[in-house]
Amino acid sequence: MTAVVALNVMAMSAALPLAMGRRISVAARHAQYFFMCQALAWIFVLTASRLPPDTLAHQLLTLCATASAASAPWQMGQALREWLGPRPVVLVRGLALSCLLAPLGFALLLQQTPARLGWFSAMHGMCLLMLAGQCLAPHKPVARGWRYLMCGMAFGMSLMLFTRSYLAMATPWLPSFTANSSANLFFALTSAVSGTLLMVAVLVAWRDESHQQLRDMALQDLLTGLPNRRALLERAPSMLAHAQRSQQALALVVLDLDHFKHVNDAHGHAVGDQTLCLFARLLREQLRSDEIAARWGGEEFCLLLYTSAEGVDSVCARLQSALQQEAVQTLGFEVRFSAGCAHVPKVWRGLTLDMLLSPADEALYTAKRRGRDCWNLVRVNPPDTQEPSDTAPGHVPPWA
Repeated sequence: MTAVVALNVMAMSAALPLAMGRRISVAARHAQYFFMCQALAWIFVLTASRLPPDTLAHQLLTLCATASAASAPWQMGQALREWLGPRPVVLVRGLALSCLLAPLGFALLLQQTPARLGWFSAMHGMCLLMLAGQCLAPHKPVARGWRYLMCGMAFGMSLMLFTRSYLAMATPWLPSFTANSSANLFFALTSAVSGTLLMVAVLVAWRDESHQQLRDMALQDLLTGLPNRRALLERAPSMLAHAQRSQQALALVVLDLDHFKHVNDAHGHAVGDQTLCLFARLLREQLRSDEIAARWGGEEFCLLLYTSAEGVDSVCARLQSALQQEAVQTLGFEVRFSAGCAHVPKVWRGLTLDMLLSPADEALYTAKRRGRDCWNLVRVNPPDTQEPSDTAPGHVPPWA
């Protein structure tokens, strides 16, 4: 039965790379290493079982088996970190410590068969318990199904290993990993089922990751790396709802690079692309983590910010100063922008991004008519109020 379990694990470790292909993520690669380490451990176990127990070769092979088996949970922990985001420090350190102590204690107890088996089973069970905890509370938008399946399998296997540790230490039923006993038969069957279900969870996680990557690509501007128009349209409703709940002011800022066609004509499209990427980087630097900058199209960009009218003026002033300095240093010539802002002092129910785009565009055109290289702000009020929207000039060039 031990040989059947070993063959099952080896088959999974060989099939997983074939199913995933060569171009896979870091997380998927670590998941493959998990099964490879498990398969290698079983190869060492089967080979050692064919040798006399007191020989040096047998002892070295069993040590190699425990080291391979202990490194497998660490590989899966790395995969979970990539799939789910940063994991709790306690669980990460607990997993690393358990993976280290498992082969170390086994080596120190090498001459005491029940003790070494009990120690390794307990430490390996602790590793899987740490993994089960790491499957919870993701920091990324991932599916629940595979996480719960992986958590359940890891938790169930940890309980089984704790039981195995007790039986090895307190009873004569479990003299070795490969002994023909009813306890080992049960453990082998459970391991085979759990391993298969774990592989299913890994494949679903990999598919979920692939779908998320495709979605992210669809929401990202390929040149600048900023979110695109579609991403802004999807993100805006939640930001508007948050601003309403927290009674925060909101501002939509539309920015347009001045005379960008001249940059392409005079310096070439490659330099034009470099200019857009520079501006995109400077926009990102002005944002808080809960705000968004997006490329709306061509040389036009949008900012959706939680800020006051004074805050908009401050952002535009900092951006203007940074752009003038960075453009001369990086590109060798000055680049300027014009901006229009639709500012909402108090967000009301029913407000949409479309209701802000038109006044923001009108404010941008006003800034351009003033001579460009400036920004203009329009306050947007609820449609049922008697107070008219007003306009603030923002930064106006000397010739306006």
